[in-house]
Amino acid sequence: MPKIKSNQVFLTNVPCKVVKPFNEYWVSLKKKFMKKISVISGGSSGLGLAIAGQMLRKGKDILILGRDSDKLTRAAKILSRIPGDAHSSTMVCNIGSEADVKRTGKFIKEHKLVTEYLFNNAGRGLFTPAHTSTSEMIDDVFEPNLKGMILLTSEILCITPEKEELTIVNVMSTSSLYGRDQETIYCAAKWGARGYTEALRTELKGTKRNIIAVYPGGMKTDFWKVPGQNRDTSSFMDPEEVAEKIVNAVLGPDNLLVTDITINRKK
Repeated sequence: MPKIKSNQVFLTNVPCKVVKPFNEYWVSLKKKFMKKISVISGGSSGLGLAIAGQMLRKGKDILILGRDSDKLTRAAKILSRIPGDAHSSTMVCNIGSEADVKRTGKFIKEHKLVTEYLFNNAGRGLFTPAHTSTSEMIDDVFEPNLKGMILLTSEILCITPEKEELTIVNVMSTSSLYGRDQETIYCAAKWGARGYTEALRTELKGTKRNIIAVYPGGMKTDFWKVPGQNRDTSSFMDPEEVAEKIVNAVLGPDNLLVTDITINRKK
């Protein structure tokens, strides 16, 4: 197996064009056997990038998805510094776009890659009084937090052979558990994601699909860099530490089943 640590970007608006180093590695695998990968949405920064790094350290090949090619390029450089034989690659994909998600699924299937772990991590926050809500605000928040989770999960379920084990990790928020001031739209999206997760778990019971719900509290990430927010995040959790907790739980012993993970900072 060639030891090419590819960190290039596949542009979904040019579906037939894959940069050469990326292509050489996956095509070489396609000729030999089906290769297992971990797919991470929202993986270009924050908790998603931290999860990507932890999975690489555990020897898992990863594919991170994001909307911003520049952020993905920066993430690729960070991940390339992690030692080991595991490979990381990036793909431009807006998970709220069904066309983008379908192109991602097509790429995975055509290259005979099998998703072993799917981390639905992408999301966006909004902090505003309830009476200021608009249709645009609702769409902006629901697209990555709920719609995108559903679309990407559906596609991965469709292309993953039933005989293969698949673990779906829906990374949400403690706002999926509590109602919060100034977060009516965000909480609505996150409670929807929680409902989807619970229903998905019920529907897939008895199959080789494992569903894990993750509810992290506030972290020191760009999530809080939105209009109207001046919150002091100095006491918030380090995303690297949170990612380590999540990955260790997800990759725990096969005879143990993890279903729900809530992570908060000590008071």
